[in-house]
Amino acid sequence: MNNNRKYSNGTITVVWQPAECIHAGVCFRSLRRVFDPVRRPWIDLSAAETEEIIDIVERCPSQALTFFWNDPERTIAGKKHSHKLFDTAHLGRLFSAPAAEQKIGGAPPVSAGETTVLFREGQPLTMSGNFRIIDWTGKEIGERGLNRRVVFCRCGRSENQPFCDGSHIESGFRK
Repeated sequence: MNNNRKYSNGTITVVWQPAECIHAGVCFRSLRRVFDPVRRPWIDLSAAETEEIIDIVERCPSQALTFFWNDPERTIAGKKHSHKLFDTAHLGRLFSAPAAEQKIGGAPPVSAGETTVLFREGQPLTMSGNFRIIDWTGKEIGERGLNRRVVFCRCGRSENQPFCDGSHIESGFRK
């Protein structure tokens, strides 16, 4: 069983996928009244306007936070086609995918333990599986573990290199 969650304010539903989270902290540092990791539940969409919530979800450097319109006919101008829109046709996968096998986008299923690098246009690289990260001096960076996930910066602006900290959002990185 996974810990994926949905939170709604009537206009949008925010989808939180903790396995995707890289803990950059953009959400709670930017809008603590909505995203408070100490509170349970930690997301309270009633604490801000929908557009403000979407702005923070769009700044999440990973796919941990996405959203969908509860009524696709009632959207906010300029936010209708956000890069963080969750395809509700895939909503079932949030709660039904077995732990040993996942399907990423249109790719074939990935077996547990296999190393995978996921490229999304305008997004950081997501690597999952079994691997080590070694810096230019030969020192191992980060934690080692089975079936872990890291998100690498592609825009070059992260203050936490080689990992993504969400800086690509402010920089306008889109490649």
